[in-house]
Amino acid sequence: MGNYYSKLENWKRLRGLVVVQDDKLIIEKYFQGTDKYDAFNVHSITKSITSALVGIGIDKGIIPSEEQKVMKYFPEYQNQVDSLKNELTLKHLLTMKGGFAHWDAYSTPKECLVDIGINKKPGTNFKYFTGSQALLSAIVTKSTKQTTKEFAEENFFKPIGIKNGFWRLQDGYYCGGGESYYTARDLARIGQVYLNKGKVGSKQIVSEDWIEKSFTNYTDSSTEFRILDDYTEVGYGYCWWILNYQGHQIYTARGKGGQYLMVIPEIKAVVVIIQAVSPQRLIIEHKCLYLSIIYDYELI
Repeated sequence: MGNYYSKLENWKRLRGLVVVQDDKLIIEKYFQGTDKYDAFNVHSITKSITSALVGIGIDKGIIPSEEQKVMKYFPEYQNQVDSLKNELTLKHLLTMKGGFAHWDAYSTPKECLVDIGINKKPGTNFKYFTGSQALLSAIVTKSTKQTTKEFAEENFFKPIGIKNGFWRLQDGYYCGGGESYYTARDLARIGQVYLNKGKVGSKQIVSEDWIEKSFTNYTDSSTEFRILDDYTEVGYGYCWWILNYQGHQIYTARGKGGQYLMVIPEIKAVVVIIQAVSPQRLIIEHKCLYLSIIYDYELI
């Protein structure tokens, strides 16, 4: 244990590590002057939060289902889109199968629908595209008549006891795919909701059905999936990555620069890793420590 903690001290980019098992806080450590009160930019972990909000909207009957057509929510652009855009569903956006012909960027809903083309039939090809969650955030806003942040605070954040530190507005909508801030503890609470099949205590916050769909693999293989020393990406659910680590399956919300919210049902654990964004060479240097936290050093 002491040997492993000494390695953590030398992990220059590490800012926060929280491990929860069996609903108990097992490890909470912070580095480089940070503490439990600091809210961090979690980058693309925001996508998994947006997915939860879509699920809550469906649970409440505000959004009919994830099979709903995207263009139903954007009549203002109907005369400006190509025919494939009319095939887009919320499920295509949740699973990164929109077929968008564009590099990953913080595209606005209008840019996604009017300016960016589709070069693959929706539902046929995995391509990571943050604009998909920009559309989902706009759909949450249009459906609920609240901003995405207001809907989240009322129906997700307050019921599970967390706060959003900051959330970027872009073209009138909160970014569905990034640029939101949370403490490491708050991320762990989100992970607990998913680990406990949508419940906090006896209260159902997100339906068990949505949790199951979120952790279902909709892409068996893709050239975009990475094979690292520490893990292999083997699938993608509703804005959740599915990882394989030495035969163990881990569901992960992941953000740029090494932000991780890992849900591990087989050992009833949630792990949060917060890192400072830094050059790629440092990311490679420490990538082998991510999952050894759980398995190699038997911390939990």
